[in-house]
Amino acid sequence: MALLCDGNALSVRGQRQRRFLSSLALSPGQVVSKEEIIEDSWDGEPPLTVGGQLQTSAWMIRTALVEAGMPRSVLGSHERGYELKVPLDCVDLFVFREAVRGARGLCARGQHRQASEQLDEALTLWAGTALADVTSGRLRRKGDALQEERTAAVELRALIDVGLGHHDDAITRLSELVDREPLREDLYISLMRAYYAEGRQADAIHVFHRAKDVLREQIGINPGVKLREAMQAVLQQDDAYLSLSPALATTGRGRDRTER
Repeated sequence: MALLCDGNALSVRGQRQRRFLSSLALSPGQVVSKEEIIEDSWDGEPPLTVGGQLQTSAWMIRTALVEAGMPRSVLGSHERGYELKVPLDCVDLFVFREAVRGARGLCARGQHRQASEQLDEALTLWAGTALADVTSGRLRRKGDALQEERTAAVELRALIDVGLGHHDDAITRLSELVDREPLREDLYISLMRAYYAEGRQADAIHVFHRAKDVLREQIGINPGVKLREAMQAVLQQDDAYLSLSPALATTGRGRDRTER
């Protein structure tokens, strides 16, 4: 967690302060209740001195704000909680989300090259794993959910590469995602699409069997309906099923890890 002012980063010192500020940064411009901050910071097991520790953390964050060239009032105090008084476009997460929404809109209008450029710019906002420098289990789970958003954006970027004929780039992106998240069936499907579009039907089939082996060995289940349908489409050379358009319409929206 860092504060940015005129492009210069100032690290926020101390786990308590990082957890406190992380809670606020996930809801900028909104009052976050003390109860929620406490839950985020201590996973439901606050110390007896929690009230004083919140006040101390707020003071230390305001000190960091001043050192970064920002007014102390950026961290607002309210009777029931605290507020990070910054617009959404001052928080990278929300800039990223808006850019991804815009890229999806460009895809819907068939402007794939512009969408790829917008996604590339959005993905540069990720400097590492979300909330990696906080120790709270609750915040780490929120960070995992944010990583899902990044994964969906990279997957969309890869599928756009397929549509643009950049198959090798798409295969590289998707292979990295599969290695990182081997239980995500939707990623295997996208990788199969990319191989098929490259004319590498045998590699697409190999991806299915790799997914089947991983799912059976790691969690004891068989491939879901959509993964099996993708396999049949490859075997039958069903270009309509494996085309780019359906993938762009569904990727990153309400997907299940395993579907029956």
